[in-house]
Amino acid sequence: MAAQVILFPAKSEPNLTEIEKLIREWLFNVSEDQDFIETVASRMISFINNYTNKWFEPTFNLVVPSTLTLEERKGLWVSIEAGVDETAKEVQEMINKIIVERFFLEIEIYESKEKGKMGKKELLCPKW
Repeated sequence: MAAQVILFPAKSEPNLTEIEKLIREWLFNVSEDQDFIETVASRMISFINNYTNKWFEPTFNLVVPSTLTLEERKGLWVSIEAGVDETAKEVQEMINKIIVERFFLEIEIYESKEKGKMGKKELLCPKW
């Protein structure tokens, strides 16, 4: 029996305006400083665009014996769909965790740069 091509759902684009809105809301809860919000939000959106908008098509080379009954084929099809759906959920959960980790890292990077700027200013203009 020839291999059958299994079509997967079309790629769904994340609504970046909703994602950006959520990120800005989180940042506003951390600080109302507009430079902080703009800097971290733009870096996060760039990260999300670069790494979470990737799409791939899983490929299966399943050899299905021609002796399978229609019922067995349907059962196989259902099993494959369930496995792919579960894998997609797990990948999405992993991506969400990575985004949250990156969010906190971007905050730390911003704060570190700001502390560095403050230290340089203090060296140039000491408070006597």
